[in-house]
Amino acid sequence: MLSNPTPAATADSQRPRARRLFTPLAVAVALILTGLALATPAAHAQPPSAAPPGCARHDLVVTLTSSPGASQYRLAGWLCRPARPTTTVQLLVPGLTYTHRYWTGLDQRTNYTAAALAGGDAVYLIDRIGTGASDRPPADQVTTTTEATVAHQVIEALRDGTVGRFTRVVGVGHSFGSVIAMAEAATYHDVDALVLTGLLHDIRLDEMTRFITDLYPAAADPKFANSAPPEGYLTTRPGSRPGYFLDPNTADRGAADWDEQTKTTATTGELTFTPDDELAYSRAITVPVLFVMGTNDTLFCGAGQPCTTPADICQRERNAFPIGTPLAATTVPQTGHSINLHRTAPLAFAATAAWLHGVRNAPAATLTSLCR
Repeated sequence: MLSNPTPAATADSQRPRARRLFTPLAVAVALILTGLALATPAAHAQPPSAAPPGCARHDLVVTLTSSPGASQYRLAGWLCRPARPTTTVQLLVPGLTYTHRYWTGLDQRTNYTAAALAGGDAVYLIDRIGTGASDRPPADQVTTTTEATVAHQVIEALRDGTVGRFTRVVGVGHSFGSVIAMAEAATYHDVDALVLTGLLHDIRLDEMTRFITDLYPAAADPKFANSAPPEGYLTTRPGSRPGYFLDPNTADRGAADWDEQTKTTATTGELTFTPDDELAYSRAITVPVLFVMGTNDTLFCGAGQPCTTPADICQRERNAFPIGTPLAATTVPQTGHSINLHRTAPLAFAATAAWLHGVRNAPAATLTSLCR
């Protein structure tokens, strides 16, 4: 099932600047890494989750590398099909400390999966390796690179009949899940389009540093007391998530409690990712890309880093991709980082569907601007 990867393009002169900007955050990551032992055996996943309504559980056996004899792990996945047959499937990749439930939301209004199905696309939701109902390899082995390798195996399974036989695969990511979607597309060139939500190349360094330093061992969190997370598995401190992920003015009622109850883990291996890596990935992407951002995303938007209009996003992102890559952007007013947990989420869903299906005369299409 695995193929040899094509190395992502090397970033150009912007790379030294990104490295300098990232230095304080790298220090914060290093402090976490030095305080945790990494060489631990794999652990079984948390108890399996029930399939979302209208979806069927389809787990996959995956490896973290293409090396012969690589250890095998179970990746939890759910395939959801629309009422009519389709050849298009969206691979939904959740962000750091989120499971597939980010894509099913609190209710019908915040359910991205239901919106995609209503638009006629199939959906394959996953708990990323190391999270939720998927197996948990040693923390230092769960990295952007290995998760991109896993995502590639998923895409092969969606095309070759293992999970489905789809001819068009769209990678849809949230936050760190968007990074993984980019890494996979840059390395294997096997998706037809990308939807990147809650991610820009230029971070708010102060807020991102606070978020990283706010992570602590998952074994110390009451939520995971009975699941024995391995060394090197981290999570957010209780009560810290709303400040990073939600806009209090538009967050869905009960979103903060739901977010705490459904949170999952991150790994120290994932924290070794850098902006240099992200730029290298984007410079190797040639398929159409849509950026979806909340205007009040505290991790990426602020003074000097505007997200108010699609033009703002285009201006910030156009130089991070090859000249010929079709880029588009949409912004969701008064919305925080975790877009799907806000009352404004339907705006994002509609704009995404209009872009994916080339609908130009629908009201939702007016929310999106082409960058080139």
